[in-house]
Amino acid sequence: MGGLGNLLAVLRGLGPARLIALGSVAVATLGVIGFLALRSADAPMALLYGDLDQRDAAQVVQALERARVPHRISQNGAEVLVPVEQVARLRLQLARDGIPAGGSVGYEIFDRQGGLTATPFQQDLNRVRALEGEIARSIRTLHGVSAARVHLVMPRREPFSRERGEAQASVVLQMRGAQRLDREGVQAVLHLVSAAVPGLKPQNVSIVDGRAELLARGGQALPGSEQGLALTAEEMRRAQEMRIARGVEEMLERTLGTGRVRVEATVELDTDRVQITEQRFDPDNQVPRSTASSTESSRSGEPQNVSVANQLPGAPTTQSSGPQTSENKQEETTNFEIGQTSRTTVRQAPVLKRLSVAVLVDGVMDPGDGTAAPRFRERNREELDRIAALVRGAIGFDERRGDRLEVASLRFAEPMGGPAAEDVPSLLASLLTPAVVTRLTESALLALVALMALLLLGRPVVSRITASLQPQAALAGAGGGMLPEDGAALATTPAGALPGPAGAVAEGAAATPEEYVDVAMVQGQLRASSLSRVSALVEKHPDEALALIRRWLSPEDRR
Repeated sequence: MGGLGNLLAVLRGLGPARLIALGSVAVATLGVIGFLALRSADAPMALLYGDLDQRDAAQVVQALERARVPHRISQNGAEVLVPVEQVARLRLQLARDGIPAGGSVGYEIFDRQGGLTATPFQQDLNRVRALEGEIARSIRTLHGVSAARVHLVMPRREPFSRERGEAQASVVLQMRGAQRLDREGVQAVLHLVSAAVPGLKPQNVSIVDGRAELLARGGQALPGSEQGLALTAEEMRRAQEMRIARGVEEMLERTLGTGRVRVEATVELDTDRVQITEQRFDPDNQVPRSTASSTESSRSGEPQNVSVANQLPGAPTTQSSGPQTSENKQEETTNFEIGQTSRTTVRQAPVLKRLSVAVLVDGVMDPGDGTAAPRFRERNREELDRIAALVRGAIGFDERRGDRLEVASLRFAEPMGGPAAEDVPSLLASLLTPAVVTRLTESALLALVALMALLLLGRPVVSRITASLQPQAALAGAGGGMLPEDGAALATTPAGALPGPAGAVAEGAAATPEEYVDVAMVQGQLRASSLSRVSALVEKHPDEALALIRRWLSPEDRR
């Protein structure tokens, strides 16, 4: 009972204000400890669905409430957390019910309405809505697309009208992070939408991304035609630059490290339409085409000279002639065909005219000697030449074409998280999941609150109880070696309690070494032998005892 009485006496000595403050702190501490204990007793939560819109989040929460599954909402309703052991089962169950729908309504709209009460206008409107929702769901399955919204304009042929309008579509894409849809992705979306809507042509589809950048313009010709080629020349140039820069970066990052190389490419394309007609002759390659031959033979003689003798009448006629001649002639004509090659080339697609590539690589941190700090060093010329040779082979460098390549080594700026922000091992990231970090934080907070409660509440009470018990311990212990300066042993013994050598025993009780007696103004009983020793010490050193009592009673020494 002595310890409890001392505790009550200490509490009374604190006063009402201190008692109220201590009580408030104790209640708050107990509340925090209870809250953290309840939180630690709950099952760990894991992400069920994230990046939800309000409609999908409401459907998910409603389904979880019907199933009486504990859940928690975070990120302003965009994320829904459930117990980690139920994530897989709940995803399968919600997928069976078509939840979440992705913010769009598909063909299930016809399951929730009556076919007899719907008007033709409602049927047409629901058909368009179902098409829009199904197309949006298909687009969201593409890599890098987080959300999609589709608007369809279905033409109606008015009565007594000969012409019918063309179907049109508009698509709004929301990409994940800083990703962008390349030219092939835009073409994929164009043909996906046009193939899903009857009578819709790809050139009547407009595509806009979340940055308000027009990816496809409705009414333009498709790539491949002359108009489409002129319209997409800039896109092709940008695609070529991105392809070259990305390929060089991926190649160098395997050696230099991720994020330690930067490549920029500039491409000049020749988009002129060129038609070349070429005709070549090969004289060494001759082929007979036609052959003509003719033969002529002739014979002739010179006549005899005319005289008077052979002209007389009645004179005998003599047949004589002059010299005879014969002639033979033969001709042969052969026509040869020379080898001929004719070629007509029509260049319609853009042709690479000039290529310029700039490569920037990070330097090297040389470890210091001993305790010296690491020192930055730019890469030497040999390393840069080797990098340049690799890049030339990767991009198809042609000096005759006027291509340029620059490779430089500079120090990269450190990221905001410090030099080691990107060097965190993936194993640590996989172990420190958000749920584990939350539980560790709660446990650390619980330990901190318990320590603060122990220091703020327990330590003052224990110190006061210890201070109140020190005089009794000093009186109950051996006092033979107590010095005059050790006045704490008589802290609660007033001067009037020691009237004589034997001490002031209440009501004249006989003091024996083995007995316990009551002393005035002292709580609890003391041994008579201890009182005898204190009395003997006072008789032996009266001046020192008087100075000690005066020191106890002085105002400046009171606490």
